[in-house]
Amino acid sequence: MQEKPTKSREISERLRQEILGGKFDAARKLPSEHQLMRRFSVARETVRAALKELIDKKLVERRHGYGTFLADLAKTKAAQKFAMIVPDAYYPFYQRICRGISDAAKARGWSILSAALGSGSMRERALRAVEFSEVCIREKVSGVFFQPLQFLRDSEKVNRGILKLFKDAKIPVVLLDSDFVAPPLRSEYDLVGVDNTGIGYMLAKHVIAAGAKKIMYFSNPLPAPTSLKRGTGVGIAVTEAGLPWRKDSVFFADPTDTRAAARVFAGRSRPDAIIAVNDYIASLLLKTLKEIGKRVPQDVLLAGVNGDPLSEESDPPLTTVVQPCHEIGQAAAALMFERLANPDLMSREVFLSAKLVARESTEMRRK
Repeated sequence: MQEKPTKSREISERLRQEILGGKFDAARKLPSEHQLMRRFSVARETVRAALKELIDKKLVERRHGYGTFLADLAKTKAAQKFAMIVPDAYYPFYQRICRGISDAAKARGWSILSAALGSGSMRERALRAVEFSEVCIREKVSGVFFQPLQFLRDSEKVNRGILKLFKDAKIPVVLLDSDFVAPPLRSEYDLVGVDNTGIGYMLAKHVIAAGAKKIMYFSNPLPAPTSLKRGTGVGIAVTEAGLPWRKDSVFFADPTDTRAAARVFAGRSRPDAIIAVNDYIASLLLKTLKEIGKRVPQDVLLAGVNGDPLSEESDPPLTTVVQPCHEIGQAAAALMFERLANPDLMSREVFLSAKLVARESTEMRRK
């Protein structure tokens, strides 16, 4: 029969996990005995017994008159590496997320292993992502931040293959921006992003208030899970308003395809507002609409998502939803540290708030 751990042993193990998870700054002392007594609601003798176990394991050291500090072994273990696998890192949106992760990790003395996966085809980036995953495992990284691959017919299969490599190596993964399975399914991994259904809903309510009656959701072919969620949010808002929402209200096409754009406006159900999956697609679609003689916002309202600089630089400037990218990165790092400190936690989703920024592309229609 296995012996039940003592309270001091439980406290020692909890502190050990937090130390190796990078919770404590190597340059500062650990909480005092009084602070630990209050935190765990135990007597001084119990705290001292827990600290002694950590001292024996060479994780902490006592400095008479100063307090308890990380020992050299703990500093070495706490200064481990994370890896970032972000296929779209060339895109400003993901660059800002990566910066948030790096800032949060480096503040705790952790380094980041990353690779330039390039801006070639998604298939090429997928192959480089698999190769880099194997490098991460050989380098014994402590955790991985992963933006799932998208826009491939076998995206889910490729993502599952990469994630299995890390699962077999017992390396935790935090997903960035999107899950890799289509909604309403949810994977077993921690995820940080925004409420994409809510974003679609928010944008649809905005263009409805601007006078739109026939709203279309436009996304690129082979949509990612985030795209599907945004489209769902648009549909909910449109149907709540009693406006038509049909199968052809969702359009998947290349935004530079003038023939496809012309088809959108050829039938009786031509839209007076288009919500694009993101700012990049919206900016390309804006140029295509001009080519087929459609003016924004006079003929059709247009909005995107992400708050990229190009949304403000477009002519006219595009309405968008700004995502808190740097904060998403910081939240992802916080989730990773919590996962390292407690590997048995249930998988979690963290959704940060996003802000609608209305610009000329959705100006109120004149009566």
